[in-house]
Amino acid sequence: MSVFSRSDRLVVVGHRGGRGPDWPTENTFAAFERALREGADAIEIDARLCATGEVVVFHDPDLKRMSGERDRREVQAVPYLELATRHRAPLLRDVLAFCNDRRAGLNVEVKYDAVDCVRLSAEVCRILGEFPRADVVVSSFDPRILARVRARTDVRLAMLTTTERRWSLPLARALAAARALFSVHLEQAHARARVVRPMVARGVRVGVWTVNEPADARSLRALGASWVITDRPGALMDSR
Repeated sequence: MSVFSRSDRLVVVGHRGGRGPDWPTENTFAAFERALREGADAIEIDARLCATGEVVVFHDPDLKRMSGERDRREVQAVPYLELATRHRAPLLRDVLAFCNDRRAGLNVEVKYDAVDCVRLSAEVCRILGEFPRADVVVSSFDPRILARVRARTDVRLAMLTTTERRWSLPLARALAAARALFSVHLEQAHARARVVRPMVARGVRVGVWTVNEPADARSLRALGASWVITDRPGALMDSR
């Protein structure tokens, strides 16, 4: 059974594996390994293209934050081998294999700020096709990306919402009402009863990001949320 279809407890998803001063670098195998050791059911990652055409797992559009401002290049301008060597950035294909082998769920966020979203979406779908048994949800802030993915595959889709894009919540609610999504991933500020409960009533699952406090996780479960995306998987194990 898919971890994303569980109804007996709250599913815990490691945000970029996990994050924080005591964590390995985000979106690396070390972070993914720790998340699963701490009991996470799934991990959440970010997918974008690099200069040599591979789909790499990296959150930011550039290297500024991850290099301590020493390198300001955009990820799309950096070849994969350099990203792998200097930043331990894995390939999407290798993360799929990792999760598949461990029977862990995987939430692939396809980055909306990619320069070539059409090519990125096509490459993600092609790679997903190599792992037909993988337990995957594809998410994005951009509904056009989700539509492109749907045109190529029947993978489960989730739309992300954020307070930074005021239109994202109304659109997600409309798509949920039309049952066009498997799930909606709400920013925690959006996760209120008047939002969550109508989605759940229509059979659309709700995930919430980024939830790091056990009390918040328990409250969200009571509202009907199916999973939480967290920087601290181990801290939420007793909240399930």
